[in-house]
Amino acid sequence: MIGGALAGCTPSIGDKCTLSTDCSSNGDRLCDTSQPGGYCTEFDCVGNACPDKAACILYNASISGCGFNDRNGATGARTSRSSCSARCGSNSDCRNGYICADARNPPWNALILDDDQVQMTCLVIPADVVDAGTEGSSAVCSTLGPDVPAIDAGAAQVNDAGVPPLFPDAGDASDDDAGDGGDASDTENGG
Repeated sequence: MIGGALAGCTPSIGDKCTLSTDCSSNGDRLCDTSQPGGYCTEFDCVGNACPDKAACILYNASISGCGFNDRNGATGARTSRSSCSARCGSNSDCRNGYICADARNPPWNALILDDDQVQMTCLVIPADVVDAGTEGSSAVCSTLGPDVPAIDAGAAQVNDAGVPPLFPDAGDASDDDAGDGGDASDTENGG
């Protein structure tokens, strides 16, 4: 009876974890601590081989911006990583901080390595879905940054405390040069 109770407590792919031993005492599953609350998974999975009705997902399958990548193939680019992700039917099947989604869609842009190409899996909620009104977003890695005012690349005009502008004639020089250049060419051409 105790053996049956222990088997029922075996962590599944997608379960919360802190250490890899939280996922498996055999060392066949690891705790991905880069995921919110940890995520029990198997890294370097191959298609149709994930346990617990999980899907094998290949992230970063190609290098963004590279038209040709000699390392693309069955295992993806040198930056790619495959791992098992918990399958789901709706958001209620996923833990807090995760969403039931198709990993092939943005922002994940992953590949499903299994034969079943319409699987939904529990994935980290994207930063753009997280409530923008909360301070200290839980998204650690994000391409989004703080709002920064646009940079004015024009010549700086410093007039504080009677200091003259750094480039007083910068705006006029291009206008005068353009006019002079026209006159010089007319003169050279006999005009």
